[in-house]
Amino acid sequence: MVTERSGGAPGRDRAQAPSGAPLSGGSGHESLGGRLGRFGGGGVLMESSSENLVDLTPLLDQLRARLADRGGARSRPYRLGLVVEEGNVAGGSFARSLEREAVAGGVEVVHRTVPRDNPEMTLTVLDALVVDPTVNGVVVVQPVRSLPAGVVAAHLPASKDVEAVTPAALAAAAEGRRRGTPVAEACLATLEHLGVDCARARILVVGHGATGGRPIVQRLLATGAQVSVIQSEIAKAIPLPSYDVLISAIGVAGIMPRAAILPGTIVLDVGTSMVDGQLRGDLSREAGAAAAQVTPVPGGIGRITAVCALLSLTELGGLQPGPVASWSLLETVARMLSPRDAAGGAAAAAITGALAAALDGLCRLHAPAPEISESGRAAVRLLLAADRDRLAFGEYQSVQRRGDPTAVAAARLRALATPGEIAEQLQVLEVRLRALETTPSLDLDRRLALELTEAARKAVIRLQSEFSAQP
Repeated sequence: MVTERSGGAPGRDRAQAPSGAPLSGGSGHESLGGRLGRFGGGGVLMESSSENLVDLTPLLDQLRARLADRGGARSRPYRLGLVVEEGNVAGGSFARSLEREAVAGGVEVVHRTVPRDNPEMTLTVLDALVVDPTVNGVVVVQPVRSLPAGVVAAHLPASKDVEAVTPAALAAAAEGRRRGTPVAEACLATLEHLGVDCARARILVVGHGATGGRPIVQRLLATGAQVSVIQSEIAKAIPLPSYDVLISAIGVAGIMPRAAILPGTIVLDVGTSMVDGQLRGDLSREAGAAAAQVTPVPGGIGRITAVCALLSLTELGGLQPGPVASWSLLETVARMLSPRDAAGGAAAAAITGALAAALDGLCRLHAPAPEISESGRAAVRLLLAADRDRLAFGEYQSVQRRGDPTAVAAARLRALATPGEIAEQLQVLEVRLRALETTPSLDLDRRLALELTEAARKAVIRLQSEFSAQP
């Protein structure tokens, strides 16, 4: 069963793990005990009363104002698709923070809660959000226990990937063509707020998870920062290399010891985990007290990350006037191109081509209106051809059952005509797609449309050849 809610108003009861149950941290899928064994050490949790805690409220207000300005410039609000797996205690805090900031910023949230034991339903829900033309971007709150992260990323087109988890989005972020992951952008915004010049700073990142430390490191390197990374047990890495800023992205409560903190340094506590229903950071009490400045948990980087995610959504929203296809949807349609018999095969190819034509129109966002309209007309022509193909094959099969040789021969000729027409239209669309130059964010959709068009054209030619060779 999928739980649906639109509007983004937070109101779910906070999920808590039962006493003694393993808890997952914010940067991976291991239990708390397993992580303590890998990283070594433990410690008393940092209290939020430290005098050196950084007040991020001014930065948060600035980012919120930027979000409100972007939303106010639109006639319709931005819409965010949010997928959360049942029982996701580790990601629940971020999801609630994201929804609160969305409501405050005028962003509508289409919330979907999916069961943790049904991966097919999770992908179906994700695909529905991806192809919804009113949804500007999608966030799948990690961890998703039922699916590998790579599978989730494969079902997201880069043009709806808010968190920059897809290869195309990561590459674009590394080249500076789009925002990076929200947590990486939150770290950069916080450092700028604190007056840190990343191009001159020595920054140490502890933890290298796929959703935490790793994208933070990649984003920092793009600024010219001198970055060191610790992926092993923190206790064994002491003494640490010299640094000006330490970013802890482990995701184990109280794991960072006092000995890891150098005098006069800034510490960003990014890794989070749930302990007895409370959100905790990586730093122990002693470690937090030793830093010159340290971000609090809760109320620190997490809040900034939520607003940065929504700012990424607004940038994606400017690229999407219509539907965007996902890998899974296109693969499903592509499977239609190999039916059990020739009947309907050409129609399936035409329907596939019509989807590709719609994508072609989307990729011409900045083109003149007549050029965009031609993509729509191509889609309509292909759909009409699919209808004619189905009627022709239906008539052929009906006449064949009656056994009239003359009528069968005439119906056969009519049934052979529409596949050739469909192939010609697909060839024209293929040429259009090859010549198209679009924005980097939409080029993935162009390539997907081109692959579909080529596959459909080859399939319909093959089907026509096989049908004509039948006695």
